[in-house]
Amino acid sequence: MNFVKYTEPDFEHYYALVSNEDVMKQITERAIPEPEARTQFDSMLDYNLRSLCGHYRVTTQDDAGVAYAKLILDEDNPSRAEMGYMILPEHWGKGQGTAIASRLIIQAQAAGIEVLYAVIDPSNAASRQILLRQNFESTWVGDYDGLPGEILELNLRPNR
Repeated sequence: MNFVKYTEPDFEHYYALVSNEDVMKQITERAIPEPEARTQFDSMLDYNLRSLCGHYRVTTQDDAGVAYAKLILDEDNPSRAEMGYMILPEHWGKGQGTAIASRLIIQAQAAGIEVLYAVIDPSNAASRQILLRQNFESTWVGDYDGLPGEILELNLRPNR
């Protein structure tokens, strides 16, 4: 599995994910129209240029795009970062989510991030299970920007 920061030619890959109703139903509860997706993608490209972390196109060995992954530093506390991922439905249930989460945790540790968190829809049992298996703990459940949300956190601070 390869992680490469998104660049301009990758828009179609990103749009294939965010325009897919099955992918988006537990993220935004709606597919994202192309103009809105383009605005988001341009913002992601800008972030990728100015950060060691970023937004990634996840591919298999044959360079088939299977997912999106992100590792984004908290603007108010750079020792914290949010991770997330979206996977095309034809790749669900094949261990891709677990592989992506593991890779993002390793990347966060290498970047010196102390706390990694993920925001999920509480009804997304698959993502919740992936995170719990990676030792994340649920720290909050409630309304998150108008949608159901749950925050799970993983403490990456080294034991002293």
